[in-house]
Amino acid sequence: MSRDPFALGVKRLFASLGSPAQYSTVAGETIELKVISKAPDSMQDFGQSHLAVTLQASDVTRPQEGDRLTWRGVIFVIQGDALVDRDRLIWTVSAYPLPDYPSTGR
Repeated sequence: MSRDPFALGVKRLFASLGSPAQYSTVAGETIELKVISKAPDSMQDFGQSHLAVTLQASDVTRPQEGDRLTWRGVIFVIQGDALVDRDRLIWTVSAYPLPDYPSTGR
């Protein structure tokens, strides 16, 4: 276990404020974790849902576009690049509900 006070603080923060979720990688790995939702920086077009969440880097090594997050009974698809904080403790990811996920032509 890390003795870094910031890492311990993040772990405690997610333990007390996070809500349970399941993260599934494109490669098929499934991880039970806790997430903290954030308000998006901008509003989306009418009818489009968008979710910004934070994940502990100790739970998810490197979030990838196309990974899925099941949270509160809804499957969200990670879109775009994940952002990591300066200390590499917390990832911030953007996701869309599966039915609303925009096609990228892949």
